[in-house]
Amino acid sequence: MKKIIFSFALVLAIFTGCAQKQVILIDEPKVEEKKEETEPKIDEDTAARKTVVASALKYLNKKDGNDCSGLVDLVNHENSQIYYKSEKLYKYFDNTNRSKAIFNIMKTDNKLVSTTPKIGDLIFFEDTLQKTKRKVGSLNITHVGIVTQIDSDGTVHFIHNIQGKNRIDQINMNFADSQVVSGKNVNSYIKRCDKTKQKSECLSSYFFSAYAAPSPNEYITLSKN
Repeated sequence: MKKIIFSFALVLAIFTGCAQKQVILIDEPKVEEKKEETEPKIDEDTAARKTVVASALKYLNKKDGNDCSGLVDLVNHENSQIYYKSEKLYKYFDNTNRSKAIFNIMKTDNKLVSTTPKIGDLIFFEDTLQKTKRKVGSLNITHVGIVTQIDSDGTVHFIHNIQGKNRIDQINMNFADSQVVSGKNVNSYIKRCDKTKQKSECLSSYFFSAYAAPSPNEYITLSKN
């Protein structure tokens, strides 16, 4: 009987000793809550420009618009006449050269910009007609397109209707005399080059005149040299 009591006391002592030991609580590692990634907010102007570009690119490799100013006019209508009011184009300007009429409206409305464009800007060219001799600063606008992309090296991509089809070409005034730089097309040919001309005289950079934005800008003076 004594042995039974002794054994019971020993077991009780063991369990009591375990209960008296200090219990160390280990904090579970905190799991940081993942913050939902939100796209950076863009201002109304940037949003409108992206919409214009998307609208224009719908017609890539198509014939919609029939000519350069027709494509711009089509995109302008689809985007709440973001560049100009149609009644102003036909009421106040001679429609024999619609590209020049669009340019005149943008100039009158103070929408011309310097040589640093943004997507959605219009791009104008002078004296691109085959029989017209190029006169720098002539403001004889004969061609127009819409800027769709701008690369870090200054290459500007624009969609325009040329020879009845909408396509994307390039212009880079940093390399005005070159068509290709480091294997990249930086200036496109937008006029047929005959044997009497240098290749650089047929590039987009040679005929460039100005850019124009959907909204008014600080006034710039166009070169007439």
